[in-house]
Amino acid sequence: MPALRQQLNQDRKKKMSFISLFSAFFLTRGRIGRSEWLTRLVIAALTCAAFGSLAGTTFGERGEDLFAVLFIWCAVALAIRRLHDVGRPGTALFIVVVPILGPVWILIQLFKRGLAHPNRFGTDPASRDDYLQVNIAE
Repeated sequence: MPALRQQLNQDRKKKMSFISLFSAFFLTRGRIGRSEWLTRLVIAALTCAAFGSLAGTTFGERGEDLFAVLFIWCAVALAIRRLHDVGRPGTALFIVVVPILGPVWILIQLFKRGLAHPNRFGTDPASRDDYLQVNIAE
């Protein structure tokens, strides 16, 4: 019986790691910092480019298109989470359709420092509550 319980716990951990990986790239809830946003964007771009190229040689243009759409979804979801960090709603991403000024404004918002306090989208991803605190008054 303990072996079965151990196997179930391992299966549960695998499912949880897949869910956390899925939510890290595809969901729009919460906030992420600049470095995390840029890192995830590069990982998504490289992964989708590699698998898109492989799918292109195997399945043709449709295979490449699938991974292009997957990357666009990841990029939009990550941009929305990044906008949440600076206090903007995800719908602010629609301003990108304004010629010249829209993309520039979005880039400024994406590289801007996030709010240092919790906002309606969640807590500050850069906060370090668990960091060592020293009381020098004592």
